[in-house]
Amino acid sequence: MLPKFHIFFGKGKNRGRKVSEEYIAFFDSGIGGLNVLGEFQRICPGERCLYYGDNANAPYGGRAEGEILRLTLKAFAQITQYPIRAAVIGCNTVTAECVDVLRQKFSFPIVGIEPAVKPAAAAARGGKVLLAATRATLLSMRVRKLIENNSRETKIVTYSPDDLAGAVERSAPDFDGIDLSRHLPEGKFDAVVLGCTHYVFLKKQIQKYYGCPVFDGISGTADHIRRILNICSKNNEKIDKIPPFFQGTDKNKNKSVYNEVFFE
Repeated sequence: MLPKFHIFFGKGKNRGRKVSEEYIAFFDSGIGGLNVLGEFQRICPGERCLYYGDNANAPYGGRAEGEILRLTLKAFAQITQYPIRAAVIGCNTVTAECVDVLRQKFSFPIVGIEPAVKPAAAAARGGKVLLAATRATLLSMRVRKLIENNSRETKIVTYSPDDLAGAVERSAPDFDGIDLSRHLPEGKFDAVVLGCTHYVFLKKQIQKYYGCPVFDGISGTADHIRRILNICSKNNEKIDKIPPFFQGTDKNKNKSVYNEVFFE
């Protein structure tokens, strides 16, 4: 059962609602954003979180830009039926294609995730970096600029793994059966960037596959939302983790994967 609260919409109507009654909403096309939620709850266990996964339409990365925006706005129409303190886009594709529109439309803070190209390029020290991401993410202007700004001394090789996000979504919560050789390119790289949060479930396997550091942007995104909401880290206190409230087109699946992978 949800706790009782008053629901307010739009700017200037939030007076009288306590922060403790609001959710930090996490959104993804499917299970990928659970990685961001899990990390955020690790560093901020006492916060109320809502997770919305659009599993019925996952993954978004192979869809046209207009379709991605339509599905995202449809999901946010559902998310904003609840009192929202801030929203976190746990999807690189949605961040790349939709974050500017969402920030114009909604008054609460919206944090997106982007491929961790900058730290990977720094770690590679002039070597070669593989950026694995969905087609829509790699074609976006936002990510193309990110690559351009970090490729002056480092060669960044981009690759869109054929149906890897879909394979992760379908196999959850058991990812051991995914054959990386069917999805990822051969080659030697000095660093790998996982530009899709679905891929993060395979981070250890990918690190072993290439034998180099693997970057994903999960911890940076979780810490960013902590900082903009001024949530103090209480490392010396034992705080019970509040179970997330799950919504979406397959909330039972997301809850099951979360409980299997993240809940302690």
